Amino acid sequence: MSTGEEQPRWALTLYVSGASANSSAALETIRRICDEQLVGQVELQVVDVSDKPALVIADRVLAVPTLIKRLPPPLRHLVGNLADEGRVLEGLDLAPLKGAGPDEGGQAPP
Repeated sequence: MSTGEEQPRWALTLYVSGASANSSAALETIRRICDEQLVGQVELQVVDVSDKPALVIADRVLAVPTLIKRLPPPLRHLVGNLADEGRVLEGLDLAPLKGAGPDEGGQAPP
């Protein structure tokens, strides 16, 4: 029986290309999200596409950086500018929908 305290587990794979600027920025953003939003409940695998081409093919990665969210469902592929934390949070369903609240402009209430 569940105690109600169990947190959902997250499984993320970030595909990068060496130490390119885009890949470095993506890694920094994803690690910050994991450290701040998913503390203790995420497994992050970072894959350099030149080191593991078989994984690139298996996961059908066409561009880097690419973040694959395996858990929780649904499976998602986020591709492109992963330095934009807000975009990544929305892609992972961790950010509230725009316009959902009274302070939709991102402003703190007075």
